[in-house]
Amino acid sequence: MEMSWIIVPALAALAVAVAIGIRRGLLRLDGNVRTARDALVAQIGKRQELMHRIAALCGKLMHDEPETLERVRIAGAALLGSASRADIPALGAALQAHRAAAGDLLTVAGSYPQLAGSTAFAALISRMDELDARVEARIEDYNSAASTLNLRCAAFPHRLAARALGFAPASLLP
Repeated sequence: MEMSWIIVPALAALAVAVAIGIRRGLLRLDGNVRTARDALVAQIGKRQELMHRIAALCGKLMHDEPETLERVRIAGAALLGSASRADIPALGAALQAHRAAAGDLLTVAGSYPQLAGSTAFAALISRMDELDARVEARIEDYNSAASTLNLRCAAFPHRLAARALGFAPASLLP
């Protein structure tokens, strides 16, 4: 009887310590996901700012392509909107739509000799390639952080704490 008086509180203290450790770990992983998402959003903003400059330059010369320019504008607005709302599924779709619209714009712009031969335009395209690589790296960072959180939330005993604390699985980007 005397041993149970010591063992029961010790087990309860151990359970509380484990629960606190799990909670801290989940909060740290959730913070990693948020940090990775914020870094991605920052790179997307820089890329969109550059794309706006490229579209404005193209718009001065490409008077016969208003649909292409409008698709880039609409895709850019959707991209920034989903990024600002932290809506990851919408962000993935907006990224794909924006990449397609930007690719179409650059393909059409390549057929204009004034743009194709311009060193300023080539410098903008080079900068765009750099930002595209950074966005892809941030997508990988985000997906890695989200996958780690999702795996931890699915494993016992973290699953119990994740449910109790309201952690939802993090969406991944394509």
